[in-house]
Amino acid sequence: MSPWAFEQWRKRNQVFAGMAALTHDSFNLVGGGDPEYLHADTVTPNFFSVLGVGPALGRTFTADDGRPGAPLTTVLSYGLWVRRFGSQPRVVGQELLLNGAKYTVAGVMPRGFQFLDPEVDLWVPAQWTSSFIEDRKSDHFLTVVARLGPGITGRSAGAAMALLGKQLATDNISDFTAVVVPMREQVAGDTRPALLVLLGAVALLLLIACANLANLLLARGSARRGEMAVRLALGASRRRVIEQMLTESLLLSSAGGAAGLGLAVWATSFLGQLIPPGVSNTGAPAVNAPLLAFATVVSLATGVLFGILPAWRGSQIELVASLKQGGGRSGASAGGKQLRSVLVVSEVALAMVLLAGAALMIRSFENLYHQDPGFRAQHVLTLQTRLQRPKYESMARRSEFYREVLQRVETLPGVVAAGYTTDLPLADAGGGSLVTVENHPTDPKHLLIANVRVVSPDYFRTVGMTLRRGRLLERSDGPDSPQVAVINDSMARTYWPGEDAVGRRFKRGFLQTKSPWYTVVGVVADMRQGGMDVPIRPEAYFTFEQADFFAPDALAVRTSGDPLAITEQVRRQIWAVDREEPVAAVMPLQEMVERSVAPARLQTGLLGGFAGMALLLATLGIYAVLSFTVAQRTQEIGVRLALGAQPAHVLGTVMAQGLKLYLLGVALGLAAALMLSQLMTHLLFGVSAADPLSYACVILLMAAVTLLACYVPARRAVRFGPMAALRYE
Repeated sequence: MSPWAFEQWRKRNQVFAGMAALTHDSFNLVGGGDPEYLHADTVTPNFFSVLGVGPALGRTFTADDGRPGAPLTTVLSYGLWVRRFGSQPRVVGQELLLNGAKYTVAGVMPRGFQFLDPEVDLWVPAQWTSSFIEDRKSDHFLTVVARLGPGITGRSAGAAMALLGKQLATDNISDFTAVVVPMREQVAGDTRPALLVLLGAVALLLLIACANLANLLLARGSARRGEMAVRLALGASRRRVIEQMLTESLLLSSAGGAAGLGLAVWATSFLGQLIPPGVSNTGAPAVNAPLLAFATVVSLATGVLFGILPAWRGSQIELVASLKQGGGRSGASAGGKQLRSVLVVSEVALAMVLLAGAALMIRSFENLYHQDPGFRAQHVLTLQTRLQRPKYESMARRSEFYREVLQRVETLPGVVAAGYTTDLPLADAGGGSLVTVENHPTDPKHLLIANVRVVSPDYFRTVGMTLRRGRLLERSDGPDSPQVAVINDSMARTYWPGEDAVGRRFKRGFLQTKSPWYTVVGVVADMRQGGMDVPIRPEAYFTFEQADFFAPDALAVRTSGDPLAITEQVRRQIWAVDREEPVAAVMPLQEMVERSVAPARLQTGLLGGFAGMALLLATLGIYAVLSFTVAQRTQEIGVRLALGAQPAHVLGTVMAQGLKLYLLGVALGLAAALMLSQLMTHLLFGVSAADPLSYACVILLMAAVTLLACYVPARRAVRFGPMAALRYE
């Protein structure tokens, strides 16, 4: 929100015990070592008290720290205190030179404290004047955090703030309704759906494994019918038989649980990648008492789950009939066959659900990764240079710095182009400002908000943006030239629908503000700003020679070879212009693309791995059932062959039995997958939850592995000669 809206919320709300605001900032720290670029948050003085956290050393901010003109103070993060100041307590009270101004260290925050952004190195208090609040009325750049009052729920707070927004709208042109979101949802809300999908995949995989083990134990129990009959004949109760077989199952599950726990110890570093970026580092995964308890409970539960059916079947044998029968063939009862078939069908259905989910995620990731982001990331180096104030307070001084750095960098061998910008691609979806379009009526309920980027003229060529109409910004667009801007396709379509935007005018802020009118001279293709999966917003680009509202601090350099190879040369050219200017966040633009798609890649890889394991288990289940069936029917098959049955007919009969199980499982699994895939809609990009290609691929894959699983035991069935089969026991 804007500072003006925040002040109105803070003064007039009746539901919050406290309300604070912050905006991301950065500082250059000089003195006491090499210059360092620091991430910072400018916060209202009550920020820490609203969050309910105190310092590890010194103090946090007071109301006096937020008075305009008060001595400048700062609170350090624990990480910066350790890294830069060697954990020395005497840092409290010292003066630091930040952006050329002296700040007194008021305190140090505890280890592990962070709010939304884990990279913040320090906090400074906001010192807003009444004129600043009024001037920035149309600029939306604040994040607001509030603590609920006693007895107030999130829902009632949301309703109250919606009402307050309507009251504010009666006196102003805009609707200042707040959207109230619990902090837990804000921090982990985007990650929770993905983790729940992965948790569901794990549960399905565990069920498949349990069904597979139950099937194997049923087959094993069939071979032990004679043994169980002898035990019962010697006086063992049916309950005692069940207890014995359940004990064996629990031993198996406990051994598996112990092995799984060992793998978990090894995999904790990998699991740390699943933690959302905004979650405190104190939440890193580790093997602890809750994990041990969870592993124990799951092991015992799965032991009972896959052991109860075989134990019950083993206790229900007919004593006299079992004692009269021979060994291995006695288990081919109709009930046993039916139960094993049901378990196999269940395995296939569950595997189908996992495979369908994995196929959708793979298709989604492919769309995400191979979409056109609106720029060409290959061979582009990016870095940050934050100009110090008041050293670079004047626009002329800043422009001189940009021109000299760009001139020096562009003359380096291997450099194709270089450009400055306020925000690099994929770095920030925001930076919005209210926009008024000339000769277009303003709708108070649908105000126009566009992203604002201040760039150097060659920035478009550096990142490989495409010009649609008109022209790009040029070096001749100086401070004394007509005010011009370049906009993206989305802004042209949204603000001038059905018209040619080139030659039209707009201004930042409301119609009555004193900001200048800018003429649109060109339209460029849309570019992804907040992430590869973040929707594109209207966007306007201004040259740094004409725009004084934002100072570019990100430099992009296009090279003809490896961009990292010129890092030192670029750094030296910047220091040749200003030796106190830190150079930070050096990385290829391609790495930013990889980071943007990393969560989707991780989710796809995990779900794909689970699906692959499920496919393997389902295949083994079909193979085991058919192998057991062939073993039970070996003599029957021998009789058929001796009476003239063709091997191909016997082969087809056995394979038909397996394919029947496959078809039933696929039908059930397809129906379940179509229903459950709706829960994944928010994770998909450019693909429907009912994508026919994904389901067709899964069905064909399942058919292929099922045919293989059926063919091996079927081929073995006809490989016996009639005499060998008749003698088989």
